Amino acid sequence: MYVVLEVVKKNFPKLMKRPLTRIMILAIAVIAYGTIGFHLIENQDWTISLYWTIVTVGTVGYGDYTTKSPLGMYFTITVLIFGIGTFAVAIESLAELITNKQQMKFSGLINVKRSKHIVICGLTESTMEFIKEVGNGSEIFVLDEDETVRKRALKSGVNFIHGDPTRISDLNKANVKGAKAVILDLETDSHTIHSILGIRDINPNVKIIAEAKRLENIEQIKLAGASQVISPSVLSGRLMSKSIDGKYEAMFVQDVLTEHKENEIREIEMEPNNFFVGKSLQEADLHHRTGVILVGIGKNGKLTIDPPKTVVIAEGDIILGIGKPEEFRKLENMDK
Repeated sequence: MYVVLEVVKKNFPKLMKRPLTRIMILAIAVIAYGTIGFHLIENQDWTISLYWTIVTVGTVGYGDYTTKSPLGMYFTITVLIFGIGTFAVAIESLAELITNKQQMKFSGLINVKRSKHIVICGLTESTMEFIKEVGNGSEIFVLDEDETVRKRALKSGVNFIHGDPTRISDLNKANVKGAKAVILDLETDSHTIHSILGIRDINPNVKIIAEAKRLENIEQIKLAGASQVISPSVLSGRLMSKSIDGKYEAMFVQDVLTEHKENEIREIEMEPNNFFVGKSLQEADLHHRTGVILVGIGKNGKLTIDPPKTVVIAEGDIILGIGKPEEFRKLENMDK
């Protein structure tokens, strides 16, 4: 009991500062006032007195219970005055609270309470394309200080948080501690490294995908703690080179990775009850059974491209392949 009283004593002042708490206390006080009054003045039991108070305050006026004395009539008038006044204030306060909350959301002045969300630092063409790809699959929060970014983010249907991705206090506002992943596409690689160090200080396990502006900085970004580093400039440069001498290499990458015309590249994690678990690649014959073309297999964080046929598929392995959506579904759902 002592512990409960101490908790109440500690938190009561904080609760009283909240508008909703004050409104609830006022409403309960009016209902208690009416219930006790009807019970004492009209000699009704507690249930009828409570019902009578709610009906009176709500101005419903069913007429199933009426006062029998002048004192009861005068008391009913006070209940009406207090009740209508209280609930008018409550409605006004709630409307103001909702409006202010919505305004803060539009301005980016919010602290994220959610978990398993995705935080984007830097809204560029790359991250905009990411938002289109993810769609409604995850809740996304964009962390930035730029007003133009705020407008673009809200227009794209994602949330905005006003802050600097290199400041730990602002990363905490985005709740990177509870995030599923953080996407970094900042102006410079030094800003990216600075941000990664802050994120890793808050959450050592969150997945960080970072874009490198310069090839020579990729290793430094990895050392800072990035889970995956992507360099679009390097990728596009190599595709341009392939386009000069080759006919189909660049076209293949473009179609599979970006166009999704028929086939796409995807990874499937092997569940314990999957038909292929425990079989070698030769025994599994993935392409014949599902239509998926095997590109590589991931084991313990290491990807092997075009693995030998003797490799045995184990629970938790990642199959990287090319195929149609229905072929991947067949691969994923083929039970033993």
